[in-house]
Amino acid sequence: MRRGQYPNPTFLDKAEGIKKERHTKFVVGAAAAVLIVLTVIFIKIGADMQAVYERDFPDLVGAATSTAASTAETEEELTDPAEVTEPVEPTAETSEEILVPVIVTETTQETVDITDLSAQVFEEHEPFYFRTSYPLQTISHEQRDVLLDYLKQNVQDYIMNNPNERICFRYVNLDNGETTGINDLEPIVPAGSFALPIELTYWHRVAMGFGSPNYIITYDGSYVPGNSSVIASLYPPGKMFYLRTLANLAVTENDDYALSVILDRTNGIDTVWNYISGISAYTNYTENSTYTDYAGVLMSGSGRTSCYDMAAYASALYYGYITEPETYQPLINDLYYSNIRSPFTTSFGEDVPVLHVSGRNETFHAYTDIAIIDASEPIVLIVYSECSSLDRAQTIQADISGYVAGYLNACHGL
Repeated sequence: MRRGQYPNPTFLDKAEGIKKERHTKFVVGAAAAVLIVLTVIFIKIGADMQAVYERDFPDLVGAATSTAASTAETEEELTDPAEVTEPVEPTAETSEEILVPVIVTETTQETVDITDLSAQVFEEHEPFYFRTSYPLQTISHEQRDVLLDYLKQNVQDYIMNNPNERICFRYVNLDNGETTGINDLEPIVPAGSFALPIELTYWHRVAMGFGSPNYIITYDGSYVPGNSSVIASLYPPGKMFYLRTLANLAVTENDDYALSVILDRTNGIDTVWNYISGISAYTNYTENSTYTDYAGVLMSGSGRTSCYDMAAYASALYYGYITEPETYQPLINDLYYSNIRSPFTTSFGEDVPVLHVSGRNETFHAYTDIAIIDASEPIVLIVYSECSSLDRAQTIQADISGYVAGYLNACHGL
């Protein structure tokens, strides 16, 4: 057999060794690559879990590294507004030097950044203006008197046909002074709608030099009784707000915390009552009122007013705005740009401005809507009801406002 006829066994052994060596290197390299990928994935998962932890437990973030010095500095800078009745108004320099705690969290709404605890400057809406002229009625005064009687009778019949519900109503014409009402002197639970006289007082005091809407308040997270608070639901303690923002939220969102601060900055309910009682004081809000509720239960307590009084406060705002627009323009804007839809809009139409504030107290099943409506004639309308639910109350408010809208349309041949 000639040399080279068959493969050299030594060569084959070497070739096989090289092959195994290359295979081993490939396996090791692949394993290393997989290990690197898994490490990156692990780190990413850890970072995501940290973000979730920071979002769900913001109060614990940084707790282990906080110092006594930083805590003392924060407590010195962030003053609880409830502890001061009439604090000195801060200067622009003071507002800029306020220190805030850093709380890492995430927002649950795209339009709200709760990681920034500083006070955002309130951006005013385009000012709302009432019409300067209104169309003349197309019927005689005698015919109008008859139609007004029909309006009152229609509302009376509606209330009589719903004996298991307690309904109060008042209508005031801001142009000619015409009024009518049913049960409008009975005590009612106004709930959040009492923001109207509170803020009427607040803006009057601001115009008199008592306080400034540019004052900064720090939300301390304390419990505030009531139905709702967008501040409490969205922001952590330490969030700062200008009073102008809180005045807006008290009306546009029925925010209970915001209203409590505005009341405090107005120097309390006694100061509010001293001012609004000069407008109307049939029912004393600060004293006990006794009445029978919609369920036939005898009730007694303070914090009650009447449709008669509330309509008078709304009328005072309208006339005050006509004579001093610079004083009451912010409140007029807030009523017009409310984020809560008024049932009155159903009757008057989307093109008729309805400047309103609503109130609801689920404990007493008490629901209120009061509005200045710039219809064919400017009017004040308030409908209060005690009934089974908010939905039912809104139906009542829409039904009764429908009678008023129909009355005004008939006066103008519409």
